[in-house]
Amino acid sequence: MLTIPGYQILAKIYESANSLVYRGRQEHDRIPVIIKVLKQEYPSPEAISRYKQEYKLTRSLN
Repeated sequence: MLTIPGYQILAKIYESANSLVYRGRQEHDRIPVIIKVLKQEYPSPEAISRYKQEYKLTRSLN
């Protein structure tokens, strides 16, 4: 499973052809997080642009 310093990964909750989504939490304060990662080691510029746009949208949600 995925390892990211500072985060504990609890479960994989979704997988598509392009990405994986995990449920986890920050280790220092135990705040729950959702982590989405690209499957491709070298994604296309279009894929990166799409995920940046998704990030902007999700950051604006309350």
